[in-house]
Amino acid sequence: MAIGFLKSFDPNLNQYLFPNYFNSLIGGIVGYLIIWFIIFAYKKLRNKEGMGLGDAKLLSAMGFWFGWISIPFILFFSSFVALGFAIPSLVNKSKTMSSQIPFGPYLVLGCVLYLVLIEQIIKYLN
Repeated sequence: MAIGFLKSFDPNLNQYLFPNYFNSLIGGIVGYLIIWFIIFAYKKLRNKEGMGLGDAKLLSAMGFWFGWISIPFILFFSSFVALGFAIPSLVNKSKTMSSQIPFGPYLVLGCVLYLVLIEQIIKYLN
């Protein structure tokens, strides 16, 4: 996380991929708080743990590296990929709705998809 934040002070980096220090700081905080809020809400609603804080730390690190603008895309891509892997397991009954599925690898895949598609995302947003 610290390296992700410190790299934002280098003016020679690609500004589309690596944001300035302010956007990097917001990305780290927002990345952590989104997952923390999901964990908190699930615990209040269901009275059991739904996720670990490792996912929050991982998304926070991605926010520090790629800024706050990357967080919604990474969450969307990772959720979509995780759903694509979970549905067949639910259909063939190898997993149930209460089975634990690690979300960290899907966050990494979502981040890789974000990095691969960032130019198309920027073209689409402009």
